[in-house]
Amino acid sequence: MRCSFAFWLAALALCIGTSPAWPDEPLARVANGLTFDQFVDRMLSDYAVPGAVVAVANAQGAVFVKGYGVREASKPAPVDSDTRFQVASVSKFIAATAVGTLVDRGVIAWDVPVRTFAPQLMLAVPYASQNATLRDYFAHRTGLPAYAGDLLAELGVGAEELVRRARFLPFDHSFREKMAYSNYGIFLGQQAAAQAVGLTAPQLLVQAILDPLEMRRSGPAQAELLKDENRAAAHDLDGTVMPYENVDAFSGAGAVVSTGADIARWMSMVLAGGTVAGRQVLAKTALDQIMAASMVEPPGGPLHDPNAAAGLGCDSYHFLTRRVVEKNGALNGMRTIVTLVPELKIGIAVFANKQLTVFPEAVRAEFLEREIGRTGRDLQAQIRSEQAAWTSLLAIPKPPGDAAPMAHAWDAYTGLYESPFYGLLRIERAGDALGASIGGYAAKLTHWSDDTFLLTFPNPDIAPGLLTFAFADEAPNASNIGGNRLNGTLSVNYGHFTRAP
Repeated sequence: MRCSFAFWLAALALCIGTSPAWPDEPLARVANGLTFDQFVDRMLSDYAVPGAVVAVANAQGAVFVKGYGVREASKPAPVDSDTRFQVASVSKFIAATAVGTLVDRGVIAWDVPVRTFAPQLMLAVPYASQNATLRDYFAHRTGLPAYAGDLLAELGVGAEELVRRARFLPFDHSFREKMAYSNYGIFLGQQAAAQAVGLTAPQLLVQAILDPLEMRRSGPAQAELLKDENRAAAHDLDGTVMPYENVDAFSGAGAVVSTGADIARWMSMVLAGGTVAGRQVLAKTALDQIMAASMVEPPGGPLHDPNAAAGLGCDSYHFLTRRVVEKNGALNGMRTIVTLVPELKIGIAVFANKQLTVFPEAVRAEFLEREIGRTGRDLQAQIRSEQAAWTSLLAIPKPPGDAAPMAHAWDAYTGLYESPFYGLLRIERAGDALGASIGGYAAKLTHWSDDTFLLTFPNPDIAPGLLTFAFADEAPNASNIGGNRLNGTLSVNYGHFTRAP
């Protein structure tokens, strides 16, 4: 921001919903025949996204916030700066800043074992229970399997019970061996920090970040989304409206609701080293720890930087000469991204109301090229080619070509089974098929091969897994079930179930 804050607030009020002259010179410049504003419009059309909001902020405040398209397909109400979106996993970055305020106060620390202030949180591996820190939880390096536990968010399990069950989730790799993305792990870290000061995880988000930053149309749970009609509907790949996904149980792992105007305030606070309007919300030292590289991860960013790293609730990579800190997210019918360039003290947020679209990455890449420099690569063609991989995440795996026929009659698999982590699994005959439910949540079992079935769920965000039934001593009915992942796919090992007495 190059002029007074009051001036740009007035300009912002005029530009929302129009095609403004951008106050940020690189974005106002015409490149490939388009201003950045025109580029966003073009991408909205190219990716058939019903609606989106783009917010650009610097250390002084919001540079620009604009809504594009409509809140719901085939309806005229436009997206504007105050339209509420589920921000999905961008919540993790926000949650890390909330926890950072407690680090500031000296109540907790990033690198002190969590057991010292949350002894009730135990993991399946005793060494990890004794030594895991908040840095481990927020950088996805505890040893918890990737995406395991996501199903718990659908089961109506309370926060205390979610914490208690952590001890029953087996590791599939060693403590601090590698990064494995865990929504459940982020929740466990946030919950432990909040309990250290007598708060729930949602209360911590409100008291530490949302209220101090006056993010009036933001909230820690889905209820915030439903307060009025100015909200983005969730849209499937074909453009039809789909149900909102509720991940309130995991709080800061994915449940935050916000707007373009509100997220600009949060970005500005981060870019300003933790201050807003002269008030210190979060110490710069805490922010530095959040955005520091804490764990190696696969190549990241538009240039596939081989030195990408996990921070605390965020990621980082290099784009040409600059380090970029970023977090993206996805829920049913929603895609989000927040991208910050700390050295330049500028950042962008893009929220879109369409299932698994790469529109946010396309807009972010153009932003980075305008702010940092042209790469000489066709990043837009590259990102467009990545859409197929995102879309394939929704594909139901197919049985192997050499699948063996079912080894037992349908009724041999039915009954009640139990797992200390997931609870009761009920399997019932449904004609020439099997119906299932875990903790009362409906699932589907499709024959895979021999005594193995594919477990899938109506929520496409819950990864599938294989269940293999075991029979003891030629007994007519299965005695237990063992879980497994599918190699080469986004899937989960659902562990071991024993037949209930």
